Amino acid sequence: MFTDDTDAGTTFAPLTNWGEVLTDYRLADSARNVATYVALWLPSMLVLIFAIALVLHARPGRFAAAMRLVYYVPGAITGSAAALLWLFMVSPQVSPFSPLLDLLGVENATEAVSGNTPLILALMGIAIHAGGWILIVYAALAALPRDVLEAAVIDGASSWQVAMRVKFPMVSRYAALILIATFAAGTQVFVEPTVLATGVPGQISSTWSINQLAYYYATQQGDFGKAAALSLALLLVGLVVALFVIYRTKFYRIDRGLS
Repeated sequence: MFTDDTDAGTTFAPLTNWGEVLTDYRLADSARNVATYVALWLPSMLVLIFAIALVLHARPGRFAAAMRLVYYVPGAITGSAAALLWLFMVSPQVSPFSPLLDLLGVENATEAVSGNTPLILALMGIAIHAGGWILIVYAALAALPRDVLEAAVIDGASSWQVAMRVKFPMVSRYAALILIATFAAGTQVFVEPTVLATGVPGQISSTWSINQLAYYYATQQGDFGKAAALSLALLLVGLVVALFVIYRTKFYRIDRGLS
C-alpha cells in the first residue's frame, strides 16, 4: 500500500498507489454501480424488515412462528449459490416466473441482467439478509415491556398507533445497527456480480464493483499495493458512515430512568 514495485526494486512511495487508484477511470464506474445497488437495497430492506417484524409481533401464534422460519430460509442460500439461483429465476425458459418475465418482454437471462444488475443484486440482498434481521427485530419486539403495550391499548391506541408510536420507537435503534452492518456488506459486494458475469458473458464488467476492481489489481496486474490502497479506502468509507450513523442516532446513548 505504501510501496511501489519498480525495476530498481521495492521503494517507499506512500502516495503513489493512492494517486493511481483515485485517478483510475474504472473507479468512478465501480463506485457508481455500488452506490446504485446500495441505494436500492438498504432503504427497501429496512422498510421490509420492520414492517414484517411488526406484523408478526401483532399476530403471535403458530402462524408467526412458521413465517419466521419461511423468512429465514432464503438466508441459507448465499454467495455464489444465490447468484446461480437468481440467474435461474430470470431465465424465462426455466424460471417459475416465466409468465411475468414474458409480460415484461424479457426473452433471456442476458437481457434481464443487462442494465438491471443493481436491481437484481438488490433483490438478492433482500432475500439473503432480510430473514435474519427480521428474527432479531422480532426478538427485540418480544422483549418489550407488556405493561407499556397494554397501557397504550387501554388509552385507546389502535394497532397501527401501537406499532408506529410505541413499538417502533422502542426498537428503532436496531435500524442503526442494521444500517451499519448492511452498508458494510453492500459496499463489499463481490461474489454475486462475479458469478452473474460468468452466466451472462460480456454483460457485466469484471470490475463492476469496488471489491472486484481491487481483486483485478491483485490478480490481473499483480499490484498488491493498489489493491491494498483501494481496500483501505473502502474501509475508511465504511467507518465514516458508521460513525455518522452512530452520532446522528445516538446509538450508544444509555437511557437512564429517574432516580
